[in-house]
Amino acid sequence: MSDRNRLRLPNVPGDYASRKELWIRSSVWATLNQGPFITVSVQDLGYAERLILHLEERIAAIVRADGPRAERENLIMECSAHSKLWILGLYEVARIVKDADESKFALVKKLFHQLEILRMPLAKHEVKSSPNYRKAPHYPTGTWDSASGRVGWVVFDPADENMKLLTRTGIADEFLALTATEPICAPIPIGGPLGRPDPEAR
Repeated sequence: MSDRNRLRLPNVPGDYASRKELWIRSSVWATLNQGPFITVSVQDLGYAERLILHLEERIAAIVRADGPRAERENLIMECSAHSKLWILGLYEVARIVKDADESKFALVKKLFHQLEILRMPLAKHEVKSSPNYRKAPHYPTGTWDSASGRVGWVVFDPADENMKLLTRTGIADEFLALTATEPICAPIPIGGPLGRPDPEAR
């Protein structure tokens, strides 16, 4: 089945233990002859999101319990900092795919637009380059989306000149839904520790 015609996953689980295999599937999807180490980069994103998911769970628990506002805000700032670096990592993965394999990139082209409008202001504090907004200063407003329980940003999209709410976990879910569709049939676990069950799950 071509990348253009792949079906997306109907459901991406929210817990880290269930997502681990999906990150391995995505890393195999991303493998390129021109850049084989991209496989490791995708698996690194899988390792890195464990802390982010845990922080989002803690934030949600504090909100449900009407806990201390200062603790909640500190956790949101910490989660946002890790999420920002994570977004920059996925942007680089998608950019490498874009430069190396046009048909494969077509699968994640719409998602790449979200990464672009986030990456530019997060990294350079400017609106994503466009004819009407060259070098225009912009820094996304960090936020916690109470509807989804996720940390994200309100960011300006020059394509339609609207502000948009984007979350790190929402972007990760979309990437996995698009790229982790093929089950892995391997004689041994792949992905290092990412491919083995968590100790607490045994």
